[in-house]
Amino acid sequence: MKKAVLIVLAVFAVGQLFAQGIEFEHGTFNEALAKAKKENKLIFMDCYTTWCGPCKHLAKNIFTQKEVGDFYNQNFVNVKMDCEKGEGPALAKKYGVSSYPTLLFIDGEGNAVHKLVGGMPAEELIAGGKAALDPSMRIGTLRAKYEEGNRELDFLMTYLKAVKAQYDRESMQEVSREIIKQTSLEKYMNQESFFVISSANFAYESTEFKYLLDSKEKVKEIADDYSYSMLFVGTYMAHLKQFAMTCKSQEELNDEIDRCYVEFPNEYLQSTKGSLKYDFYIANNQVDSWYSEKINEVEALKGDEQYVYQVHSMCDQILNTPKLVGSKKILKDLTERVEVITADKETGLIMGNLMLAKIHLYNKEKEKAQECFDIFFAENGKAGGNNTHPSVGNLRTAIAAL
Repeated sequence: MKKAVLIVLAVFAVGQLFAQGIEFEHGTFNEALAKAKKENKLIFMDCYTTWCGPCKHLAKNIFTQKEVGDFYNQNFVNVKMDCEKGEGPALAKKYGVSSYPTLLFIDGEGNAVHKLVGGMPAEELIAGGKAALDPSMRIGTLRAKYEEGNRELDFLMTYLKAVKAQYDRESMQEVSREIIKQTSLEKYMNQESFFVISSANFAYESTEFKYLLDSKEKVKEIADDYSYSMLFVGTYMAHLKQFAMTCKSQEELNDEIDRCYVEFPNEYLQSTKGSLKYDFYIANNQVDSWYSEKINEVEALKGDEQYVYQVHSMCDQILNTPKLVGSKKILKDLTERVEVITADKETGLIMGNLMLAKIHLYNKEKEKAQECFDIFFAENGKAGGNNTHPSVGNLRTAIAAL
């Protein structure tokens, strides 16, 4: 009897533990809207997809925390919305959701008044919710003040945090540069406010980037690995990509890569010689060189399970690059290679039909595109593939629109 009581108590304790987080509604969006209006609350809507890693992290590790649940359960009507099922796609379109997770705060009239984008720790999620509850701190209010000309430093810091929470990279760059212009770069060389610098996205040629490069050891101490990598490697890559499209020879490009490597020793920079040459070829209209070298690179993987995926990547590059897809010779050869892949029902049926659907779409061959898409969709579903990915829906829509 005592053992049974202990088991019951243990089960109850586990139930209580899981009940500590955010409690989400189980009805329709309109039902949640009616409840929010009746209780004079905002809706907190977690817009997610089943394939989104940060969405899963929020659901498993952040929404389940007691302090998060206490705050959100008291202040909001909480809704989880799979944006690829049921009401989700229409609501995602209505509210302009284009990345995941997107966390919306919606009033009783159905107006989105605030938004957060991306994964975040509990304290940032709570801070974002508090901003949504305060009309003066909502993104629309802050943006209006900025557009009206408010450039007070305290306000700019508040606004930067708000656009950062939305991952609005263009606004982040503009506002952070204005902040640094009013003060100095040195002021933000600390762990607490380094986000001002990392948001600015200074160009390689700028005096600000030169200062950061000269101070890279200090930056490494105060920045997390991701910010450090994006600040330096990201800036170098942007510079080298632009250089590849303006230089006069591959030798000149390789010399610049070597020079950058000496300036900032990083193995990734050296490895880019193989990829940046393709940017050079496109910029200089050397499409045959691009294709022959890419084919040699891909064909070297033949027999490997990654082969078909590399062909798919090449196919997408060609179809999305006007100079490449404009070559009848390249498009014809690509189509023939993909047809060979598709004929192998063991390894190429799914990805081959996906590629053929895209090629026929480009050629405006609706019936052929639809036929290949249908085979891909059916076989991919049987194999447990992700047919709910946005790229699949976008392809279906594009074919239907022909």
